[in-house]
Amino acid sequence: MFLYPLVLGILSVLSPFMGLVLMLMFCARTISTSLVSPWKALILVFIAPLGLLLWDKSSASQLMALDAIFAVGIVALTYLYMLKRNHVLSEAFMVANLVLIAYGLLRFQLFEGYHLAAFEQGLTALKEQMPALVDNAILSESLPLWKMLLPAVWIITQSLALFIGFLLFQKLLKIPVTITNMKFPGLYNLLIIAILPLFLFEQTKMLSVNILISLCVIPFLQGVSLMWQRLGLIFANRFILSIFMIIIVLYASILLVLFGFADMWLNKQNSIPGGTPA
Repeated sequence: MFLYPLVLGILSVLSPFMGLVLMLMFCARTISTSLVSPWKALILVFIAPLGLLLWDKSSASQLMALDAIFAVGIVALTYLYMLKRNHVLSEAFMVANLVLIAYGLLRFQLFEGYHLAAFEQGLTALKEQMPALVDNAILSESLPLWKMLLPAVWIITQSLALFIGFLLFQKLLKIPVTITNMKFPGLYNLLIIAILPLFLFEQTKMLSVNILISLCVIPFLQGVSLMWQRLGLIFANRFILSIFMIIIVLYASILLVLFGFADMWLNKQNSIPGGTPA
């Protein structure tokens, strides 16, 4: 077990996505130590990223090291400390995701030039390999939008890693993994409402859009939980239920966010933050 945190630290530098997934699995495997002293359990994870941060001053290396430290290590520590504090899985996930959002926005502000340069390099490579795709009118018109939404795209990708790790964490602890158990407090919606006025100012318009999209991960999951419950009353076969759920996620994601937002306000059970107890 001594080598696992060191290897996870190196892997997190190379891939924060896989690093976060495997980090939560490691926390589940060492749950007795992780919950008693989260920092002690994960301290070795930070050795490789900190070494890279001090050794290589290039933007790429600095960003990789910071991603491993904050998007993996600090997020996992936050999850464990919240779980230790109140033993509510969904709330621990929510707070960890908020930390991830805060870091994701900060990383783009600190390395904006690097991100935009990488985007242009990727676009140039795409033009060379698939010119017909880039010349597509719809894609060409949407490229400026994708460039402005780079922070939200990264945050949502890493939030997906957190969610996968969250599910595997429960599975390894033999906690029934039921999507309908995901319940988030209605007060979370106040964060979304608080961001909306920023959209009125030109200087903060795109920042507010990125924050709003990132914050919508939680109501989206709440909406998925609600829709799964409702469809479960119609379809007894879980395979058919899953097919319908996938179709809804692909084609009605905004609707799921709105359902989740409303459910978090209206569900009386959410007056006290709930979820599956650890």
